[in-house]
Amino acid sequence: MIRKLETGDRYELRRIIEDTGHFNEDEIKVALELIDIYLNDARQTDYITYVIENDETKKAAGYICYGRRPLTEGTYDLYWIAVDPLIHGKGLGSQLVKHMEEDLQKSGAKLILIETSGKPEYENERRFYTKNGYEVQTIIKDFYRTADDLYIYRKYLREKVSPG
Repeated sequence: MIRKLETGDRYELRRIIEDTGHFNEDEIKVALELIDIYLNDARQTDYITYVIENDETKKAAGYICYGRRPLTEGTYDLYWIAVDPLIHGKGLGSQLVKHMEEDLQKSGAKLILIETSGKPEYENERRFYTKNGYEVQTIIKDFYRTADDLYIYRKYLREKVSPG
C-alpha cells in the first residue's frame, strides 16, 4: 500500500535511510530535514512524500520525496527514494516511482529530473533509474568532489512540444 507520509513513519524511515549504507551523515540529515518539513508544516508545497508499507508488518518499507523544481513549468525533481535494504529486489522502489509519475501526470507535469552520484557504489541506483525509463541527460565530472560525478537523469511524462 502506498500512502502519504505520517508522523509515525519517521523512525522507520530514518532506520531505512541509515541502513542503505549509501548516504553520509550530511545526506541523512538533509533527508530527515525534508521529512520533518513535510510532517511539520501543513502549508508547505515544496515536498510531496509517500511511503510504501511492508505487507507483513504494515510499517514503512520505503519512501519517495519529490517536488516541483522552482522557476519551472511542469518540471519536477525526485529528491529522495529509499527502500529497506532487508527487502530490496521486490519491486517496491519501482512501485514508488510509478506512483510518483502517475501523481505528477494528473497535475500536468511534463518532466522529472533525478540527480545522483557517479560513484561506483551507486551503480545499482543508476541501473534502477534506467530500468524505470529514465535516461542520462548529462554527467558533470567531479561535481560533488574529486572522482564523484553528478549524473542527471530525465524522463518526459508527455511528448515534448517542438517550437513552430
